[in-house]
Amino acid sequence: MNWKLKLVLLFTNLRKPIDGEGTDIKSLRKKSETAAWLGALLFDREIPVAKVTDVNADGVPLRIYQNSNEVGQRVIIYYHGGGFVLYGLNSHDHICRRLCKMNNCIVVSVNYRLAPEFTFPVAHEDAFTAIKWVVKSISNYGGDPLDLVVAGDSAGGNLSACMAHRCKKENVRLSAQVLIYPWVDGKLNNPSIDRNGEGYLLTKETMFWFQKQYTPRPEDQCVPAVSPCYETDFAGLAPAFILTAELDPLLDDGYKYYKQLENGRNAVKYQEYPGLVHGFFSLPFVDAQALKSYSDIKDFLISVKA
Repeated sequence: MNWKLKLVLLFTNLRKPIDGEGTDIKSLRKKSETAAWLGALLFDREIPVAKVTDVNADGVPLRIYQNSNEVGQRVIIYYHGGGFVLYGLNSHDHICRRLCKMNNCIVVSVNYRLAPEFTFPVAHEDAFTAIKWVVKSISNYGGDPLDLVVAGDSAGGNLSACMAHRCKKENVRLSAQVLIYPWVDGKLNNPSIDRNGEGYLLTKETMFWFQKQYTPRPEDQCVPAVSPCYETDFAGLAPAFILTAELDPLLDDGYKYYKQLENGRNAVKYQEYPGLVHGFFSLPFVDAQALKSYSDIKDFLISVKA
């Protein structure tokens, strides 16, 4: 682990920017947004793109990133992380710009409603509302509604995985799914949660707190619509790329889901990034491996080009 990452962990262990226990939601969100801004300032840079447009998609705010005026562009629908409680369009702006520029495609960032004000299944319904709007309207922005990719980090990885299943069930064509350290198992009992559950930015305690905010009813926590590892049919899903971090509590979630997709005979790629922690995708210059993850996504998306 290099000095940059050690500095990030020192800051997060002292400031606890995503620890909600004993903190009111408004203050927590302000603290987490400030930490995200500081992280981007130190370990990222804003990538210029041709155009950024905010739109309302049947009640769900979206931000559309365009790198060119070409028609028939691939579209990445991006769902931000934050335990279904934190963050939004601004916190993940740098991510969406880099994905847009590196893949020469349109990126649609989704500002789904957050818990605890809006509990399950609201975020998942907003996620699918965004997809339906993109299918209907993205050609007006030069996008190809038949070349859609769902992508997201952490809780956003959960939304992406769930949307891949839902798109299959509702006959919406997807070209790919990119799951960045996804949270897919509501049991929260995989060994990596204990092994990496303290000192590496995302803690076990915080994960259970996030879960309680979005799925306060225990009976909802492991239904397939929010815990996609409990789906019964894994055949015929969109090609997937699952990215995990060695020191992430969610490491086992990602690997086990990879094996489920593989056993379902889907095209799936898996990559574990050594020495990295949860959240590395938002800090691409914290470590060479973090930046490489963007190139790995680019290579994967080229390989599944429609």
